[in-house]
Amino acid sequence: MHNTDDLPLLQEKWLQLKGGDGDALKFLFDRYANDLYNYGTKFTQDTDLVKECVQEIFVTVWNRRGFLGEPVNVKNYLLKSYRRLLFKQLGTRQNYAVYSETAANYSFQVELSAEERLIAQERRSAARERLERALASLTARQREAVFLKFHENLSYEEIAEVMDISVKATYKLMAIALSELRDNLSQDHFMLLLVLALVMACSCYI
Repeated sequence: MHNTDDLPLLQEKWLQLKGGDGDALKFLFDRYANDLYNYGTKFTQDTDLVKECVQEIFVTVWNRRGFLGEPVNVKNYLLKSYRRLLFKQLGTRQNYAVYSETAANYSFQVELSAEERLIAQERRSAARERLERALASLTARQREAVFLKFHENLSYEEIAEVMDISVKATYKLMAIALSELRDNLSQDHFMLLLVLALVMACSCYI
């Protein structure tokens, strides 16, 4: 998750990349490779494919730099492009129908980080079970939207763009997801906070 105060710097780096500055490409890769990799591991356990797609996105951006537009949010542009590429590759290797851009029954797994697992095992085994049940009650689209909202700190408009759905549909998706979580976690606000922290568990590209 990065501060929105960095947007002017990121847009400057994007313009430099478009002008052929290799250092700007490296800057953006270093900045976003882990974010893209972490996002990709929620769709598939094939970490080699996830990493290949991260690399391919930046290679494509470099090779097509002369044709690139000027996105309002560089990270959002990369997330959307990465999701589309990963879905294409997963569709080719697995099931195209499941990973088409309009599909709703794809896989999106959010799991406890190693640290959270240890805490849960030692002190909160019952809490862990409730958390896992609450997340399991959500659809893949709902889990993805919650992840993008609370981990990637995207706005509803940005989530809609990444997931290729309308803003209205995004609000509805999030409302249902959060309602489902509250219902499953009763009135225990601490547990709800744990759920929101849970979606911040991440994997690293390097």
